[in-house]
Amino acid sequence: MSTISAKYADFSVRTRFEDLDQKIIDQAKMLILDLTGVSLAGYEMMEFPRLVVDYMIELGGKPEATILHTKRKFPAINAAFANAACAHALDMDDGHRFAALHPGTVIIPAAMAAAELVKASTREFIAGIVVGYEIMIRIGMAISPSSLNRGFHITGIAGSFGAAAAAANIMGLSHDETVGAFGMAGLQSSGLIQVNHETEGAKVKPINPARAAMSGILSCILAQRGAHGPENIFEGEDGFLKAVADKVEHDLLVRDLGQEFEICKVYLKLYAACRHAHACIDAALKANEDSGIDIEDIRKINVETYPAAVRLAGIVHPTTASAARFSIPFSVALALIRKDAGTDKYTEETVNDEKIQRLAGKVKLAATTEWQEVYPTKRGATLTIIDKNNAIWSARVDLAKGEPERPASSEEIHKKFIGNATQILSEKEAEILGSKIMKLEASFLDDIIRLL
Repeated sequence: MSTISAKYADFSVRTRFEDLDQKIIDQAKMLILDLTGVSLAGYEMMEFPRLVVDYMIELGGKPEATILHTKRKFPAINAAFANAACAHALDMDDGHRFAALHPGTVIIPAAMAAAELVKASTREFIAGIVVGYEIMIRIGMAISPSSLNRGFHITGIAGSFGAAAAAANIMGLSHDETVGAFGMAGLQSSGLIQVNHETEGAKVKPINPARAAMSGILSCILAQRGAHGPENIFEGEDGFLKAVADKVEHDLLVRDLGQEFEICKVYLKLYAACRHAHACIDAALKANEDSGIDIEDIRKINVETYPAAVRLAGIVHPTTASAARFSIPFSVALALIRKDAGTDKYTEETVNDEKIQRLAGKVKLAATTEWQEVYPTKRGATLTIIDKNNAIWSARVDLAKGEPERPASSEEIHKKFIGNATQILSEKEAEILGSKIMKLEASFLDDIIRLL
């Protein structure tokens, strides 16, 4: 019987740019655009990615792939690690709600490093990204929510396979080499969601996707040199699936592989916070718009949502910008006072804002059976504002903006990219970069990288 790794290798080896529908290509380019902006802003605004980049610069090494913010080349595995750390720092990168993971922050940095390493074309780069998204998301869907409930960060543990798939496709690995790379990638799968629960721990959450990106491309490099990981890495007696999940939806791993593409079902974020806070933010903005209430007149805010949101974004008193991203009470208060929760809103200044913190203290967060029963088909929230005279305004949001069923417009995505990219680039430079990315298949990767 063919192993899961063998089926994934079949898919990776045969998938080429010419096989992809235009809508898949357009989606891949949009996700590259989005993650590029998020990465630039993440490096500029957050401490951890700068620490990582500085360390990689100190290490130096063979010039193979670019760390975006340096315009210099370093060993491909180090470039993948550093770029992925930047991409996840704002927690504003794309995701997939049924897989409970963030594919772009792993796949795109690994694919870029692999493409530079072998001087691949932009078409090959795009195809590799599509392959990586597909395999990473399928693994996430198969093990979610069991793995998440056991404390694993699914982005980290599924990401090493996705990064290996993307790199193997781009680097032209044979079927046998790709199977071996998956085996080694699985041996390196790691990541714990404890990072969501602690003020200091939240700062280093990007280490999980960074390690996954590095592990994936390292596995491919070693496979090309003759190393071969376990062939039954997924379904083996002591394999990945048994290790990370109590319940696995095996059919989701390979059903219709190559016929349906999950890359078209990812969400894009419009707020720089944990996705589990987004429906709450949307509801807060809607309730506030309907009420027109003065913030000082608010007596209490009740937020009802699903248990995973309370568990993963329920920090009550955040003291850092990183922790604030995992605090629904803070995010709701921030949105009500600043009318937004975007890139430049989660800062030391807002965390220390007494007005925001005082309002956050009025937020009562609760998980309800109603929302639990529809999760994850709906990842929503009901928010109620109560004023000093006991007047009530409520809003319900079933899915946050940016989900495939409630997509962000191209104008909103472009605005997000420009807002993020101009944390480092001028507006003119950002516009040129964005235009190049959206015409990526007609460009050279080096031309894109020189603009960063």
